[in-house]
Amino acid sequence: MARLVALIGPALADGFRLSGVATIVVRSGPETVGSLRELAADEEIGLVLVTADLWAALDDRTRDRFEGLARPIVLVIPAGAPTDLATRRELVVEMLRRAIGYRIQLGEGGS
Repeated sequence: MARLVALIGPALADGFRLSGVATIVVRSGPETVGSLRELAADEEIGLVLVTADLWAALDDRTRDRFEGLARPIVLVIPAGAPTDLATRRELVVEMLRRAIGYRIQLGEGGS
């Protein structure tokens, strides 16, 4: 079975560890790239969660390379909790697009 790993900055690491997710703590920049390369080379890793702040600090070429991988799927997650409903909806849609390969439209009703 493919494993889930979170690539997280120090501030959020404890929460992911407490939830049982394998967690690698990195700082922005070269440390993030090195860890992503190691995870991409590990055939047991199926999904890598990376916080948006770490992801945004990478250059476009690096992001494109990791977004293009069939496995592991690199999924960017927010570094905090958005309060705006539209922003939350956009984040969910983008996560689903990355996970399944299709863009879906969520209904306007409900939450």
